[in-house]
Amino acid sequence: MDMAEYQLIANRTSKDLGFRKGLVHAALGLTGEAGEFSDAVKKFEIYDQNIDRDNLREEIGDILWYCAYSASVLGESLETIARENIEKLAKRYPEKYSDFYAMHRLDKI
Repeated sequence: MDMAEYQLIANRTSKDLGFRKGLVHAALGLTGEAGEFSDAVKKFEIYDQNIDRDNLREEIGDILWYCAYSASVLGESLETIARENIEKLAKRYPEKYSDFYAMHRLDKI
């Protein structure tokens, strides 16, 4: 499945709230799901619980859903946003990640 197909299918499960409320729903949903992901990592790191990979995968999926929803609310293509992000990262890190390039962001020159 490509990102365009994912966005189309994900949109079938979203409520039509219009732009303003849709944007708020997207923002709150993203932060909520990121919080759930973080909580699972906290339980692993701080409380020495076993890592719950299934839960982490589910939370990543929920975050992806909200990313697709966010793009749709903005009238944008998730595929285009993903491609533009990769292009930005390729400028920022010409070969691979490095602390030097993280500090001297070539994509901002």
